[in-house]
Amino acid sequence: MWHEIAAWQETLKDRPDLSAKTIALYTQDARRFATWLQQEHPSLGAIEVTPTDAKTYRDHLLAKRYAPTTINRALISLMLFFDTLDGTNPFRRLTMIEIVEPAPVALSKTEWNAVRRCAEAAARRDHGLALALATLFRYAGPRVSEVAALQIPDVQISARRGLLVIRRGKGLKHREIPLVPEAREPLDVYFTHREHLAEQWRERAAVRGEAVASWSRWPDGHLFLGQRGPLAERGIREIIAKLGQAAKLSSPLGPHDLRHTFAKSLLDPAAHGLDRPPMPLPAIQQLLGHADIATTTLYTRVSADDLARMMGTSEAY
Repeated sequence: MWHEIAAWQETLKDRPDLSAKTIALYTQDARRFATWLQQEHPSLGAIEVTPTDAKTYRDHLLAKRYAPTTINRALISLMLFFDTLDGTNPFRRLTMIEIVEPAPVALSKTEWNAVRRCAEAAARRDHGLALALATLFRYAGPRVSEVAALQIPDVQISARRGLLVIRRGKGLKHREIPLVPEAREPLDVYFTHREHLAEQWRERAAVRGEAVASWSRWPDGHLFLGQRGPLAERGIREIIAKLGQAAKLSSPLGPHDLRHTFAKSLLDPAAHGLDRPPMPLPAIQQLLGHADIATTTLYTRVSADDLARMMGTSEAY
């Protein structure tokens, strides 16, 4: 069988759609199977492998506690390999391991409070930028790409209400998200600093004899600015990641984690200490900008922490 694997590897190298890493993984999977087959059935050749042998090997990988994705990749690799041999492919109709997508990771109430406190502490240095970003993700749930594209008029705030207008959503879809006070107040503070930044950029342009950049203007420029211009996705991710580090979270924090927390808090308010009924899935779908409600239903899946809380064995929320 080793000779057949070596010959197959050479044919894979001629395929422009496969990277060197993919080819290495495919052949590694085939060699692992050959080693197992040699131990279990020393005299059995490749063309003599049966569907029963294939099923036994799949069960062997399960017993060895390989990850489901690794097992499925191995079965695909072997299916492709046996396609090159004469006879019936023993892996062609073998059932893959069903992978249940885990529930989206959301912060607990305690974790979010820690992140918010760190953002509030940073406000003395960054004039409320981190707090405005964190609360916007947590209480409105936009995507990081949508936040990076925001213009000042896209956030409308008054004394009693607020509105986030996403004009450049995924698939160029327009949507509007009401802003609760927890998001409005930090944004309002940041707006004062943002207006001051516009004046700084105007003065800088005047000194250099340059035109004022459109993104720096007030009140129609780019909403979130960094030291060198509009704050890009990478800069936003770095700011949120630093908040997670400062809050000493057990895993890295990203904007999407706060978006997940927004969605989960709407679906399971009790987990965040809120005394209100869960929001209907179609409404959450609209707020998140999901094209398919099936994507929104991922938030109905419960995590181990959710189960512990519901069973009364955890006080971490």
